[in-house]
Amino acid sequence: MSSDKSDVSLIHFNGKNYFAWAFHFGIFVKGKEAWGHVDGSNPAPDKNKDKDQHAKWEVKDAQVMTWILGSVEPNIILNLRSSQTAAQMWTYLKKIYSQQNTARRFQLEHELAAFQQDSLSISDFYSRFTNLWAEYTDIVYADLPSEGLSSVQSIHETTQRDQFLMKLRPEFEGTRSNLMNRESVPSLDTCLNDLLREEQRLLTQTTMEQRRSASVPVAYAAQGKPRGRDMSTVQCFCCKGFGHYAANCPQKFCNYCKKDGHIIKECPT
Repeated sequence: MSSDKSDVSLIHFNGKNYFAWAFHFGIFVKGKEAWGHVDGSNPAPDKNKDKDQHAKWEVKDAQVMTWILGSVEPNIILNLRSSQTAAQMWTYLKKIYSQQNTARRFQLEHELAAFQQDSLSISDFYSRFTNLWAEYTDIVYADLPSEGLSSVQSIHETTQRDQFLMKLRPEFEGTRSNLMNRESVPSLDTCLNDLLREEQRLLTQTTMEQRRSASVPVAYAAQGKPRGRDMSTVQCFCCKGFGHYAANCPQKFCNYCKKDGHIIKECPT
């Protein structure tokens, strides 16, 4: 974006994320004091009355057009070629892509209904859930008059919190019940803090149990293993030597048949 390039990366508009892109782009342009070029509230000065001001306006408007073109997919750029000003580009994109509300809203409602924590951590689950919810509410709020917006937002905040809590894994049932049974159910942010602490507690508990389980067989084996006899004190009654039993004596002799190789109890005669 030339010498006025932003330090942040704009959300890239791909044709499906209009509301998130429009929100982000709007903030960016307002920060550059150029929102009037986008919404049309700062039209071009009369060229015949003030050529210098008109020229400056064209430079600024071209810069805003460059920002728009730099934040959309190439296939969308082709549809903007006929636009002469940034306001015309903005109006075209809003007219085409904000009209797809119904289909996208239905899809998001379906995704939110089916979404569960499953194997996600609390942090990852919260991030994905709130991203889906934000896109959903962007569509819902777009058609609401400003007078009633705050009331609807308050209702949606409560619904968002309840939906988030209902989609948690069973091991968080205790924390969820505790949160819901409070006289004043806390905000989603407060619920998140409590759940993160519970997740850490469960992780620590699991780690300790695994260590205990691993140490029990080792301790049991150490206690149950019989102590070996000191063979240096064992005397063979066959050869009278030490260090082995008669059954294992290398010098076996039978006192009954007077033959080598076996002892009396092994004698075949």
